Amino acid sequence: LIVRTELDAVTKNAISGEDQYVTVKALNEFDHKAQGSGGALDWRTKLVSARGAVVATEMKNNSCKLARWTVQSIIANADVMKLGFVSRANPKSNDRHVILGVIGWKPRDFAAQMNLSLSNGWGIVRTIVDMCMSQPEGKYVLVKDPNKQILRLYNVPSSSFEEEAEEEAEIAEEEEEE
Repeated sequence: LIVRTELDAVTKNAISGEDQYVTVKALNEFDHKAQGSGGALDWRTKLVSARGAVVATEMKNNSCKLARWTVQSIIANADVMKLGFVSRANPKSNDRHVILGVIGWKPRDFAAQMNLSLSNGWGIVRTIVDMCMSQPEGKYVLVKDPNKQILRLYNVPSSSFEEEAEEEAEIAEEEEEE
């Protein structure tokens, strides 16, 4: 199995002076007053005073995203995973943002905090592969249900997505000609 990974930065360890590999990710603040906010906290007031509560809430509301980032960091052999907390400068404007804070963890420590098991992750990969291999040859779409912890595999017509692929190829050809 070959896995392509990525690192975002290299920093010097403050104590040993050795290079440390870093992955950098950002969470966007959700309007904590909006319906369906999942109990999100106001980051502007709580990030400093109740950092643990903010992180715990994000682990609950963004568990899939944080698990993916953590596993990517572990597989990339990153020494540190930095997580930025980003908010809109003005809630009604989507073009200006501010970084409210950055928190760093060792990826394996963060995985333990999330109760994330790498061996369980590889078991999930194996289950998905087995599920796909048990299907007849064809074209399928794997979809995660947004409201449940379930994956669904849909059989789609073999001509699905071909128009989109052709359009993308035409656009790429036009860009090459320019």
